[in-house]
Amino acid sequence: MPLIELLPTVSQLTHQDKLRLIHFLLLAIAREEGCSLETAHNQHYENTLMKQLAITEAVVWSPQADHKAVQALSDLLVAAQGVSNA
Repeated sequence: MPLIELLPTVSQLTHQDKLRLIHFLLLAIAREEGCSLETAHNQHYENTLMKQLAITEAVVWSPQADHKAVQALSDLLVAAQGVSNA
């Protein structure tokens, strides 16, 4: 099934089910890469993981929100353009 068909269904999942899906996908990818992350595959472990994920805050950084980063990227682009025009 293509991802584009799954996205509407995934967006309707509850918060906890989305976390379970992330956990499932992480384990599946690890298995495909030859790793095993299933050290304690019991209900207690899953509940602990879900609680940890539920209280975890994600910090997303973007250079668009950092003036110094924006200036540095701009300077790099100007320098690269100068080299390509030379």
